[in-house]
Amino acid sequence: MAEHGTLLVVGSNPPARTSGQRTLARAQQAAAILGFEQAVLANLFALPTYRSGGIADLGRTPDGWIGARSALVSCLDDCDGVLLAYGTQEPSGEARAHHREQVRWLDEQIEERSLPTWWVGGAPRHPSRWQRYTWRELPGIEFSDALRVALCPQVSA
Repeated sequence: MAEHGTLLVVGSNPPARTSGQRTLARAQQAAAILGFEQAVLANLFALPTYRSGGIADLGRTPDGWIGARSALVSCLDDCDGVLLAYGTQEPSGEARAHHREQVRWLDEQIEERSLPTWWVGGAPRHPSRWQRYTWRELPGIEFSDALRVALCPQVSA
Protein backbone atom coordinates (compact mmCIF):
# COMPACT_ATOMS: atom_id res chain seq x y z
CA MET A 1 0.00 0.00 0.00
CA ALA A 2 1.36 3.42 -0.92
CA GLU A 3 2.13 5.62 2.05
CA HIS A 4 0.37 8.93 2.32
CA GLY A 5 1.20 11.61 4.84
CA THR A 6 -0.70 12.23 8.05
CA LEU A 7 -3.73 10.62 9.60
CA LEU A 8 -5.61 12.85 12.03
CA VAL A 9 -7.11 10.81 14.86
CA VAL A 10 -9.91 12.76 16.55
CA GLY A 11 -10.28 11.81 20.21
CA SER A 12 -12.63 13.12 22.86
CA ASN A 13 -10.36 15.21 25.09
CA PRO A 14 -6.87 15.27 26.61
CA PRO A 15 -6.18 12.90 29.51
CA ALA A 16 -5.70 14.42 32.95
CA ARG A 17 -3.72 11.64 34.66
CA THR A 18 -1.95 9.71 31.93
CA SER A 19 0.51 10.58 29.19
CA GLY A 20 -1.83 9.50 26.42
CA GLN A 21 0.96 7.30 25.02
CA ARG A 22 -1.26 4.20 24.82
CA THR A 23 -3.81 6.10 22.74
CA LEU A 24 -1.05 7.52 20.53
CA ALA A 25 0.42 4.03 20.02
CA ARG A 26 -2.98 2.73 18.91
CA ALA A 27 -3.39 5.75 16.62
CA GLN A 28 0.02 5.03 15.05
CA GLN A 29 -0.98 1.38 14.59
CA ALA A 30 -4.17 2.40 12.76
CA ALA A 31 -2.22 4.89 10.64
CA ALA A 32 0.23 2.17 9.57
CA ILE A 33 -2.61 -0.22 8.68
CA LEU A 34 -4.27 2.49 6.59
CA GLY A 35 -0.99 3.33 4.84
CA PHE A 36 -0.19 6.66 6.52
CA GLU A 37 3.30 7.70 7.53
CA GLN A 38 2.19 9.17 10.86
CA ALA A 39 -0.75 9.88 13.11
CA VAL A 40 -1.51 13.08 15.00
CA LEU A 41 -4.14 13.49 17.69
CA ALA A 42 -6.64 16.31 18.18
CA ASN A 43 -9.71 16.35 20.37
CA LEU A 44 -13.36 17.40 20.20
CA PHE A 45 -13.09 18.97 23.65
CA ALA A 46 -10.06 20.97 24.82
CA LEU A 47 -10.15 20.46 28.60
CA PRO A 48 -8.48 17.44 30.21
CA THR A 49 -10.47 15.06 32.40
CA TYR A 50 -9.59 11.87 34.23
CA ARG A 51 -12.48 9.98 32.62
CA SER A 52 -14.61 10.88 29.62
CA GLY A 53 -17.56 11.30 32.03
CA GLY A 54 -15.88 14.47 33.27
CA ILE A 55 -16.89 16.14 30.03
CA ALA A 56 -20.50 16.17 31.26
CA ASP A 57 -19.41 18.56 34.02
CA LEU A 58 -16.76 20.65 32.24
CA GLY A 59 -18.62 20.66 28.92
CA ARG A 60 -21.78 22.41 30.12
CA THR A 61 -20.51 25.69 28.68
CA PRO A 62 -19.20 26.16 25.12
CA ASP A 63 -15.66 27.12 26.21
CA GLY A 64 -13.95 23.71 26.01
CA TRP A 65 -15.72 22.91 22.76
CA ILE A 66 -14.90 26.20 21.02
CA GLY A 67 -11.38 26.04 22.48
CA ALA A 68 -10.72 22.77 20.64
CA ARG A 69 -11.62 24.11 17.21
CA SER A 70 -8.42 25.96 16.34
CA ALA A 71 -6.29 22.84 16.90
CA LEU A 72 -8.79 20.75 14.95
CA VAL A 73 -8.78 23.19 12.02
CA SER A 74 -4.98 23.30 11.99
CA CYS A 75 -4.75 19.50 12.00
CA LEU A 76 -7.50 19.14 9.38
CA ASP A 77 -5.65 21.59 7.12
CA ASP A 78 -2.45 19.54 7.41
CA CYS A 79 -3.76 15.96 7.26
CA ASP A 80 -4.50 13.52 4.46
CA GLY A 81 -7.22 11.51 6.21
CA VAL A 82 -9.23 11.35 9.42
CA LEU A 83 -9.96 8.58 11.90
CA LEU A 84 -12.92 9.35 14.15
CA ALA A 85 -12.10 7.96 17.59
CA TYR A 86 -13.84 10.22 20.11
CA GLY A 87 -16.00 7.47 21.61
CA THR A 88 -19.52 6.23 21.21
CA GLN A 89 -20.95 7.64 24.46
CA GLU A 90 -22.22 11.20 24.33
CA PRO A 91 -21.83 13.22 27.51
CA SER A 92 -24.93 13.69 29.62
CA GLY A 93 -26.77 16.84 30.59
CA GLU A 94 -26.07 20.21 29.04
CA ALA A 95 -22.80 18.98 27.51
CA ARG A 96 -24.72 16.67 25.16
CA ALA A 97 -26.02 19.53 22.99
CA HIS A 98 -22.52 21.05 22.78
CA HIS A 99 -21.07 17.63 21.87
CA ARG A 100 -23.62 17.13 19.10
CA GLU A 101 -22.94 20.61 17.72
CA GLN A 102 -19.18 19.93 17.80
CA VAL A 103 -19.58 16.63 15.94
CA ARG A 104 -21.80 18.35 13.35
CA TRP A 105 -19.20 21.11 12.96
CA LEU A 106 -16.37 18.57 12.63
CA ASP A 107 -18.28 16.60 9.99
CA GLU A 108 -18.76 19.81 7.99
CA GLN A 109 -15.05 20.66 8.26
CA ILE A 110 -14.08 17.18 7.04
CA GLU A 111 -16.57 17.34 4.18
CA GLU A 112 -15.38 20.81 3.09
CA ARG A 113 -11.87 19.39 2.72
CA SER A 114 -13.06 16.14 1.08
CA LEU A 115 -10.92 14.13 3.48
CA PRO A 116 -11.24 10.35 3.50
CA THR A 117 -12.56 9.31 6.90
CA TRP A 118 -12.50 6.03 8.83
CA TRP A 119 -13.76 4.61 12.09
CA VAL A 120 -13.65 1.26 13.84
CA GLY A 121 -16.60 -1.04 13.32
CA GLY A 122 -18.88 1.66 11.97
CA ALA A 123 -18.63 3.96 15.01
CA PRO A 124 -16.17 6.52 16.42
CA ARG A 125 -14.83 4.06 19.03
CA HIS A 126 -12.02 5.32 21.24
CA PRO A 127 -8.69 3.50 20.76
CA SER A 128 -8.94 2.15 24.32
CA ARG A 129 -12.02 0.19 23.21
CA TRP A 130 -10.70 -1.22 19.92
CA GLN A 131 -9.32 -4.44 21.36
CA ARG A 132 -12.50 -5.18 23.30
CA TYR A 133 -14.59 -4.52 20.18
CA THR A 134 -12.46 -6.72 17.90
CA TRP A 135 -12.29 -9.50 20.52
CA ARG A 136 -16.09 -9.60 20.59
CA GLU A 137 -16.79 -9.11 16.89
CA LEU A 138 -13.84 -10.98 15.37
CA PRO A 139 -13.04 -13.76 17.87
CA GLY A 140 -9.93 -15.81 17.38
CA ILE A 141 -8.23 -13.24 15.18
CA GLU A 142 -4.98 -11.56 16.26
CA PHE A 143 -5.67 -7.94 17.28
CA SER A 144 -3.64 -6.31 14.50
CA ASP A 145 -5.43 -8.40 11.86
CA ALA A 146 -8.81 -7.77 13.47
CA LEU A 147 -8.13 -4.02 13.56
CA ARG A 148 -7.28 -4.14 9.85
CA VAL A 149 -10.73 -5.65 9.22
CA ALA A 150 -12.55 -3.34 11.66
CA LEU A 151 -11.13 -0.08 10.24
CA CYS A 152 -13.74 0.95 7.70
CA PRO A 153 -14.53 4.09 5.70
CA GLN A 154 -17.17 6.37 7.10
CA VAL A 155 -19.89 6.80 4.52
CA SER A 156 -21.59 10.20 4.45
CA ALA A 157 -25.32 10.25 5.07
